[in-house]
Amino acid sequence: MKSITLITLALSFTACASKNTPTPEQYDDTAQAIASTTATGGGGGDVSSMSDSVTIAQGAMPTGFTLSGDGHFRGTRLGVDYSYAITCKTATGAVGLCGPATDQASVQVAWSGTLDTTNVNASVTRNGSWSITGLLSDTATFNGDSTFSFDATLHSVFRPGVTATYSFDASASYDAIKIATAQRQVIGGTASFDLAAHATVTGAGSNNVDKSFDVHAEITFHADHTADLVLDASRHYSLNLTTGAVVHVGQ
Repeated sequence: MKSITLITLALSFTACASKNTPTPEQYDDTAQAIASTTATGGGGGDVSSMSDSVTIAQGAMPTGFTLSGDGHFRGTRLGVDYSYAITCKTATGAVGLCGPATDQASVQVAWSGTLDTTNVNASVTRNGSWSITGLLSDTATFNGDSTFSFDATLHSVFRPGVTATYSFDASASYDAIKIATAQRQVIGGTASFDLAAHATVTGAGSNNVDKSFDVHAEITFHADHTADLVLDASRHYSLNLTTGAVVHVGQ
């Protein structure tokens, strides 16, 4: 197994243009980009947004968040601003205040800012719509969709003067994500991503690469706070949902 870092991007391109199959290095960089928006290792990402949503639905406030005058719950983690607009319902479907009687909730999720972690520094924007059911049981269920953009600029330490710019536009679907309501921790379910990527590499010796490619990703979450990530049904990775680290584990 090998650790994945985005610096491989600047080393992986050969002169080419138009959409084509990603190289192994480009798959690695795509895996790191997905991992960085799923679990940042600093309390952010999808898994933390799901935990935040349960916390708010149960009538509590996530650490570092406040309720703004427009009814949105807002907070910042690792340079990214998070915003949640939530509607809570009882088991009978009656709309009410979020609290111990909440069994269902609908959530509008928005992120924006510059994500700064040990794995990546990038501009990220995300918007999504989630539904949560079963909050009065031991395990709640998430379903929903989102879109996101993710842009990173790299300056290779191995090739001075070479700059690699990597951009993703993606859509995501969340299918029966399971979260333990007491621990507010993701323990199961799947998510899928369809990503359109564009990369440019410029500078002396870079051959001025301009390349685009598409990737389909599937994530399967586990109760031990890990997840399996598969790209184009061929490249397999393991994701640590606590640290945000991702490793390649085979074809």
